[in-house]
Amino acid sequence: MNEQQIIETFKTKFQPQLTTGLRGSYRVPSDKSISQRALIFAALAQGTSEITHLLPAADVQHTQKALTDLGIQIVQRQRLTWVVGQGGWQFKPLATRPQLDLGNSGTGTRLLLPLLSRQSFTSQLVGDASLSQRPLTNFLEPLQKMGAKFSGGNYLPLTIQANQQLHGIAYQLPVASAQLKSALILAALQADTPSQLVTLAPTRDHTERLLRLFGVPLAIQGRTIKVLPWQRPLQATALTVPGDPSSAAFMIVAALLLPDSHLQLNNHSLNPTRIGLLHLLQQIGAPIVIGSSDQLAAEPVGQIGVQSLTDRAYPPLQIDQHNLGQVIDEIPILSLLATQLTGTSVIKQAASLRHKETDRLHVITEQLRLFGAQITEQSDGLTITGPTKLHLPTEPLNAYDDHRIAMMLIVASLVLGQKIPIAGLGSIATSYPDFLTDLIQLSQGA
Repeated sequence: MNEQQIIETFKTKFQPQLTTGLRGSYRVPSDKSISQRALIFAALAQGTSEITHLLPAADVQHTQKALTDLGIQIVQRQRLTWVVGQGGWQFKPLATRPQLDLGNSGTGTRLLLPLLSRQSFTSQLVGDASLSQRPLTNFLEPLQKMGAKFSGGNYLPLTIQANQQLHGIAYQLPVASAQLKSALILAALQADTPSQLVTLAPTRDHTERLLRLFGVPLAIQGRTIKVLPWQRPLQATALTVPGDPSSAAFMIVAALLLPDSHLQLNNHSLNPTRIGLLHLLQQIGAPIVIGSSDQLAAEPVGQIGVQSLTDRAYPPLQIDQHNLGQVIDEIPILSLLATQLTGTSVIKQAASLRHKETDRLHVITEQLRLFGAQITEQSDGLTITGPTKLHLPTEPLNAYDDHRIAMMLIVASLVLGQKIPIAGLGSIATSYPDFLTDLIQLSQGA
């Protein structure tokens, strides 16, 4: 669904009922991070790659459009996508003006940065108002040390100058960021000498897994990644995109908070770097069952079973740099869950959340307080004390065009059993366009 269809569905079909849980079997929507990486790596490969279940969300579509503007042929037919790779690191110059519009796609922007940093032509990346407010300093500084040339400041729009050479780098990442790690790996593969990257803490490893699938091995030991210059093209492959844990998180928490829920999630990624939410829930004793895993291309997948929380007290959440990288996108919905746990949940060392689609630390605090939550905003995190009986907000709700805030607010209204007007719902199209229809079906036991 597009933005307008999402808004119309909320107005006409979303009818929350306080006594209704989520029931039935549910296929988790395809992973956004993997979808974008699969498109980009397939574009670099020799031959035609076939991608099954590419996520049909706005962020992915913006990345796909940027690649076609760079000369990549992409064909789609229902659940299949074929990408005719260019067989190397060099794209074709933009046919008209040197501008690529990434919309709100932060992943597409950050992964194209290193790839456009060693091209024979100048290009410019632009984005929507939200993406244009997200700083790129952590990406530009190491890329400039490697020889990349930029102009325009630390935000979009950003001009990437023509450049024929990148150098290897020894670099310790200042933040736990899968996007930064991935960008530097892609730059290092194009460099003239080896690179060594040291990560701060574990983060998503989709780039490493997919590169191996496309024929590029990486030497990884602990937090150190050694990257050798890769002179050969990536090799085309076939892959199926697994389910996205960050999208599934909203259904899981909704099922926990609603009475009489019995939900089975299929095709859920069981990648160890993506199931931090499941581990947190298991640690507090929530009724979560993780089934056995199967391999889907380079990723493990499996079934997840979820039931409603019982009447007993559940302990609070503790999130810091050691586990933040595995739940970074789930912080909004985990914050809602924390309002119903006993004691004070602490989220810290999460200042990067101030530079997402919104300042998420501030917006989470502002919006949950409207429901009566006991939440305090810290400089780098949140403290949330519960359990708190949520009440109907007396002021309008606003997601500020942040898709994950929008979905959190919808789940909160479901918990209250009240349909509450929410501004900015159309942003859900960027990552999970079918969220409302899936939620409505599951609440009806479909």
